[in-house]
Amino acid sequence: MTTKQLIMRHHDLSTVPELILPEGFTIETHREGYEKEWENIIESAFGMHFDFDFLIKAGDYSPEKVLYLIKDGKPIATTTAVENEAFKGEGWFRMVGVHKNFMGMGAGKKIAVAALNSLRSRGYKTAVLSTDDYRIPAIKLYLSIGFE
Repeated sequence: MTTKQLIMRHHDLSTVPELILPEGFTIETHREGYEKEWENIIESAFGMHFDFDFLIKAGDYSPEKVLYLIKDGKPIATTTAVENEAFKGEGWFRMVGVHKNFMGMGAGKKIAVAALNSLRSRGYKTAVLSTDDYRIPAIKLYLSIGFE
């Protein structure tokens, strides 16, 4: 059974604040060796395994478009900031995941804002995402950073 996805849009990426990270946190882009880190974060966040190849085959992949929130040298959250053929000219924000050991500390918001800033720096004015309507914490997060 396929469920319909809820589509959300951020109409003005110029309103997204610059990301200020606390000490011990950094944002990095994908590098060789992070494939298993990505898989572990996504499996922890979604409760199912995705191979990193899934991300590559999903379209518009390049390492600089996969972001990680790093805490004390360890990736704890990830998302991807790409473009989706169905929404030409808009940034596409997908596969937001926070490892369950780090939920509740704002990691999701940090990595989401990093992705929106990445899209804005590449010239996108708007961004789109899809999610499941039962993912209430994720929807609240997206609403809090300007998605409608």
